[in-house]
This record gives sequence, structure tokens and C-alpha cells, in this order.
Amino acid sequence: MNVTIGLAEAKARFSEIVDRVQTGETIIIARNSEPVAELRPLRRPTPEETVARIRAIGRRVAKRNARKAHWPPRGRTLREVAHEGHRR
Repeated sequence: MNVTIGLAEAKARFSEIVDRVQTGETIIIARNSEPVAELRPLRRPTPEETVARIRAIGRRVAKRNARKAHWPPRGRTLREVAHEGHRR
């Protein structure tokens, strides 16, 4: 259920408004009868959604890394590549 409250009232009764939002209500705050903000309960992801998001990130990273050349080049150490061209 959406309820519209004026800005002055919202300032005066903020704790009460937050309590109402915490119970699931959505509050719209208006300035000069014009809606300017909406307070609504946070939606917390389920553990399954969190795991799915982490796996999706892992797939994107693996896909991106598969396109990159191997570094340092195979058969050479990072030290050899860093000192390439230096006199010995």
C-alpha cells in the first residue's frame, strides 16, 4: 500500500515512517504536493540468488581471461621478460 506524506510531516515523524516501511509499507514523500522520494523496504537476496550472482561473475571473469594472452609468455619467466634487452 502506497501512502503519500508531505516533507514537513516526514521530517517530524521520521522514526514512525521508518517503522512503517520496515513492516512492508511503501511511503512516498512529496514536496509541494509533488512526489520526490519513495521509501520502501529493502529486498534482501536469498542465499541461492547470491550464489547464482557469484557464479555468473566467475563465468564472466573466466570468459574475459580466456581471451587474454598468457603472461608471462610460456617457457619464459617473468624475470626474463622484465630484463629483456638489458645487457648482461
